[in-house]
Amino acid sequence: MGWLIGGAIVLITFLFSRRAGAVVVASLAVAWVGLWLVTDRKSEQEPSNQSVSINANPDPQLCPNPDMPISVRITNHADTALQTVSFSLVAKQRKSIVYRASHTSDEVIAPGDTFSTCYGLNPLSFAIRTVRYEPRELDWVGETSLTRFASS
Repeated sequence: MGWLIGGAIVLITFLFSRRAGAVVVASLAVAWVGLWLVTDRKSEQEPSNQSVSINANPDPQLCPNPDMPISVRITNHADTALQTVSFSLVAKQRKSIVYRASHTSDEVIAPGDTFSTCYGLNPLSFAIRTVRYEPRELDWVGETSLTRFASS
């Protein structure tokens, strides 16, 4: 729809003044090329958040300490080392979010490697603080929010 409106504006501008129409077309071309170059370079420099996967679950085998019951596995799928990752631990119960806490890991993870650790639960991060939830009864996910990779 935007292309049609833009095309109509350029056509109307050309009908009233060829010089103004040429200026509009040249300006749009410069803006389009600039935007293309900026987005293309950005995608080459920074791997996406999809280059990192985070799995979270309450596994008493991996995390026997009841104060730190959530096992988190961070896997680097990129071609460069992962220096920092910020993520949220989210717990759902019947599709409703009952827990959300933000975390940051500064563990350097080589390409293709996985880092595992255990996290405790922050009582202030529960949606309803008066209810006592059992971590094993919740569905846990890790949501990546920010990544920083090593420079090439």
